[in-house]
Amino acid sequence: MNQTSLWTVLTIIGMALVTVITRSFFFLSSKPWTLPGWAQRGLHYAPIAALAAVIVPEIVMTHGHLINTWKDARL
Repeated sequence: MNQTSLWTVLTIIGMALVTVITRSFFFLSSKPWTLPGWAQRGLHYAPIAALAAVIVPEIVMTHGHLINTWKDARL
């Protein structure tokens, strides 16, 4: 195994470990963990924000450029 392959394998293993540790943090915690009130209020708007982030560019952009005329049927 050459040096590049070794570093690639080590990087993949390291990234997998970081992913497992960060995702299992909530399961390994000994006490119940809750979000602060401000974070819970912010997460209330997350679905509509995600939906808007997907839909709005499709409406106001065409081929990667902003629509600059009111004659476009999508507007």
